[in-house]
Amino acid sequence: MDSHRLLKIGLFGFGCVGQGLYDILSREEALPFKVERICVKDPKKLRPLPSESFTYDWHQVLQDDSLDILVEAISDANEAYTIVAEALRRGKRVVTANKKLVAYHLPELLALQQEFGGVLLYEAAVAGGIPIIRTVEEYFSNEPLERVHGILNGSSNYILSQIFKLQKGYAEALKEAQDKGFAELDPWLDVAGADARHKLCILTAHAFGRTIAPEELAFFGIDHLGGADVEYAKQSDSVIKMVASVHLTSDGELVPVVLPSLVDASDDLFVVEQEFNGVVVQGTYSGPQLFKGRGAGGHPTGAAVLSDIVSISNGYSYGYKKLGKTTNAPALALDFELEVYLRSSEPELVAALGLTNLQNVQRDNDTFSVLGTVSLGNLIKNQDHIRKAGAYIMALSSDFVGAPRKKVKVQQEVS
Repeated sequence: MDSHRLLKIGLFGFGCVGQGLYDILSREEALPFKVERICVKDPKKLRPLPSESFTYDWHQVLQDDSLDILVEAISDANEAYTIVAEALRRGKRVVTANKKLVAYHLPELLALQQEFGGVLLYEAAVAGGIPIIRTVEEYFSNEPLERVHGILNGSSNYILSQIFKLQKGYAEALKEAQDKGFAELDPWLDVAGADARHKLCILTAHAFGRTIAPEELAFFGIDHLGGADVEYAKQSDSVIKMVASVHLTSDGELVPVVLPSLVDASDDLFVVEQEFNGVVVQGTYSGPQLFKGRGAGGHPTGAAVLSDIVSISNGYSYGYKKLGKTTNAPALALDFELEVYLRSSEPELVAALGLTNLQNVQRDNDTFSVLGTVSLGNLIKNQDHIRKAGAYIMALSSDFVGAPRKKVKVQQEVS
């Protein structure tokens, strides 16, 4: 390809990410890229560019062979999949920022690339401006990884920072996050842990060579966080972070989970505050390394999209090296045990979860809190029950790998 030729971009969506990319390219005039066509859905929506700048039929953009690269930046994951899949069937080079799309459809997207010769990159789908997929994919391509974990959702991290740093209540902190654009009007994906789940699925494929469906993964958030839970964390000289983690057990099985966790000052994630993300990649030989940066926002995410545009224009594609090396993808370690704190008004949850080593049982009117040990399999199986009960559950440490810490409290029964 002529390196001096201006490369034309077809852009789907003109929200936060699309506008961020457009603004960066407008400022960086030396870059050989131009947004040639922008496809949006709603002709009536007020936008910062004149109406003639937009087209409303995505088929027209896909059929435009003068475009060199397509960028998908719309919010609807199903519609995004339709567009991206069709683009890959046409052998196009595509960049997406949609983590839900990739998490739910990675095997199909891989198959389409292999069959039709298109290329898909999605650095912006995980941890905003942190180049974590490329780091895991390239830098750690030959080194076995033991664990990848971190804070993958900036909205929930911002809320938790307000609660622990400024002593704000959950509702007040959530509204502030929404007012600042960190959280959506419907914040469920962010605060319930589903957004972090999607990102963890993607990281697991690149780090450990297993494509894992979101349904296979246990995820819990801070949407039911209460004052008593915050107080317990403070008494433990800790803060709460929503941690997404995947690691290999000594038996070579995977433990993927999204779980609020107690984090003390000795933890790498303790310093990741406000809307920032932080990811710790632990190599067998290189040890843990912390990558910290802005996890959301138009410019950080737009910069990640731009990085993929540059890479794809230079002929880069993911090698999926861990997938290629793994003849048998690791199984899930369903019997792996985590030490947790549970607060609920439904005592039957304790039995349903199979909680063992019960300690520190406390009651407050119709609710109770308890410490105990639970298996990954029981967490996965009962996660909807926990959510419907309005219960709050968190890990007693972000070090899911280690053995449960010893407690000295006397065991009590929950009834």
